[in-house]
Amino acid sequence: MQRYLAPIVVAALLLTGCSHKTPTPKSDAKINALLIKATFLEGEGYYQEAARLYEKLYTMSGSLEILKRSVADYIRAKEFDKAMALVQEALKKEPKNSSLLQLAASLYLAKGEPQKALEAIKRALEYDKSAKNYEYLASIYLAQKRYDLALKYYKSAYAINPSIHNVNTIAYIMYFYLDKKEEAIAYLETHTRIYGCQKEVCKTLISLYSLQNNIDGLLSVYKRLYQTYKEEEYLRKIVELYLYKKEYSKAIEWAKELDDDEYMLDLYKIARDYKKAYEYAMRLYRQTKDPKYLAQAAIFEYEGASHKDPKLVEDVAKKLELAIKTLDDPVYLNYLGYLYIDHDLNIKRGVELVKKALEYEPDSPYYLDSLAWGYYKLGRCQEALRVIKRVYYELGLKDSEIQLHLTKIRQCAKDRNDAR
Repeated sequence: MQRYLAPIVVAALLLTGCSHKTPTPKSDAKINALLIKATFLEGEGYYQEAARLYEKLYTMSGSLEILKRSVADYIRAKEFDKAMALVQEALKKEPKNSSLLQLAASLYLAKGEPQKALEAIKRALEYDKSAKNYEYLASIYLAQKRYDLALKYYKSAYAINPSIHNVNTIAYIMYFYLDKKEEAIAYLETHTRIYGCQKEVCKTLISLYSLQNNIDGLLSVYKRLYQTYKEEEYLRKIVELYLYKKEYSKAIEWAKELDDDEYMLDLYKIARDYKKAYEYAMRLYRQTKDPKYLAQAAIFEYEGASHKDPKLVEDVAKKLELAIKTLDDPVYLNYLGYLYIDHDLNIKRGVELVKKALEYEPDSPYYLDSLAWGYYKLGRCQEALRVIKRVYYELGLKDSEIQLHLTKIRQCAKDRNDAR
């Protein structure tokens, strides 16, 4: 229960007090001097001494604010009985004072007497049906795990003060304690329709929709957040969610607002729209002169072509040759090498490039497959068979292309043996 106590005490102590005594110039000077001393003691951590001085100051001034400071320091000094006695004395003078009754409730909670705390705050509600008093009562019931009653009084507080704290707490109780998950979400959604997509409320909705893996719900909230605040993080979330749904065209359409060419390039790659990916890669290459974009553009040019004619293959190879002059990356070395081998363009150069790629990743099944295919094209079928068997049996790469290569290489090796 202590976890709920701190905000209750703080809220009670911060309520504005008032004085019922009119000080004279002489008494005013004395009060100021004592107030300075009490404040100093409080700041140094001498809470008991500070509380006694504040109590004396309350007697002199009648200020409810000073009374609260005395009570707060008695609480810090863990002298709850003295704090309570001070509050009870004040209540004799002002029995209908809601602020004093809240202080009494706070103290009862601190002393581990929740029932008396309930009685005090219910008395406060008799005189002041404020949202704060309803919240106070609800928070006590929540601390006691009496969730139905906590919900009832938080709703009463919300009817007066539809604050972010109140609506979030209502949704929290419904969702996690009363198994009213859809009602909790509906409550939050209704709030956002009336008061707009306040960040804290919409983020609570995001948390609940995430727990349910409700992607459409998440999209709806992130769109409202972005439309309200125009913050990039929300726009990126929208794009990510459409990617998760594999709705690439919608992801791309939203991403256009980001004005981020590299991000667009990544999206077109994911969507396998190689023609658009080629355009963005070339644009980035022209802007940055970074050879990785030229290499990527070459790959997209090849992958996006429906017909791989010799002219296209030569153009792709030319771009990749230019890129690898300054870009030492095994991916591009292998890609160009395999291109040379598979299209019989320059098989020896292809094998050379693949071997260079293997210096970086000697156990890559993809690079080893390229090497085996190069050996096969050169008629070195026994060497090719040793390499492709390693790919298939040891490294476990068994896709359709590997199986085709294995079959052809095995047949080649057999034919060569038979010829001998």
